[in-house]
Amino acid sequence: MDILGTMQTRAAKVARLAAPITNSTAKLLYLGRPSAGKRTGRNIGEHPNTASDLEATHLPIAVEMRDFRTAPGSPPSLGTDGFELLSMEPVDVGTDGSVSEAALADHYRRVEQALCAATGACRVVVFDHTLRTSGVENLNSLDGKSVAGAVFRVHGDYTTASGPVRLQRLVDDGTVAGDRGITETDKYAFVNVWQSIDPHSPVLSHPLALCRPRSLDYRSGTWPYYMHYETRVGQNLAVGAEGCEAHEWGYYPRLQVDEAIVFIAFDYKACDGRVGVVHTAFEDCAIDGAGVPRRSIELRTVAFWDDS
Repeated sequence: MDILGTMQTRAAKVARLAAPITNSTAKLLYLGRPSAGKRTGRNIGEHPNTASDLEATHLPIAVEMRDFRTAPGSPPSLGTDGFELLSMEPVDVGTDGSVSEAALADHYRRVEQALCAATGACRVVVFDHTLRTSGVENLNSLDGKSVAGAVFRVHGDYTTASGPVRLQRLVDDGTVAGDRGITETDKYAFVNVWQSIDPHSPVLSHPLALCRPRSLDYRSGTWPYYMHYETRVGQNLAVGAEGCEAHEWGYYPRLQVDEAIVFIAFDYKACDGRVGVVHTAFEDCAIDGAGVPRRSIELRTVAFWDDS
């Protein structure tokens, strides 16, 4: 065995993975406007209540992709940009790669505490999570346990209409304690936490890219994306390619298991229509991640602030 050669190969690989990422070009999938008589969206799951007027035309568009770790100026922050990279204790993953119910419960508690500290919220409730592995075809985990795939579509998680509806559902089903309806003056936000669960490798394939909200005209460049489930119709945000040359995209290369991307998915203030941070998975040509699928968990939370 060529031990010296093996050591040199490993050293070269470590050096390659540690090299800084300069701005690169990435192709992202935006959505085209729906044709006459159609709505943008898709049916989720097999059920009799499918809609026949849904379409989703994906447009691959080349954009500049920044390294948010080394980009000049102030790094993105929750207060300014709606997203931030935080240190987070790794998720306890079993030897078979699974995450137990006990490990999830512990992680839920840690995330709730960390988000209260990071956002100044008086209360944070984790209400949902999805495990994702790149290469898996289904994009949704309908049973709450199945692994889903990475979402390669520029999107936001809510619209101005669907955010309040989602919160009211959480109150109605008892997930969020409350004895009254939700009003326009309630101070709350949906906050997502995105983290790797691969203890053996940083994220090398299909990382998460985020768009700085200041660079996107939400009022003219976005519209509802309808998701037809068996018993309900949800909405998230479709994003068009118009003006995409101004969109400020970036990511955090080689995300480690003790790092988490925290971003606002729905802002109760919705200033200028900026309901939440637009994001997507993408093919990272700046890093060779062949053969290393991305394994991640995303937690969905709702944060509340006092009226004072």
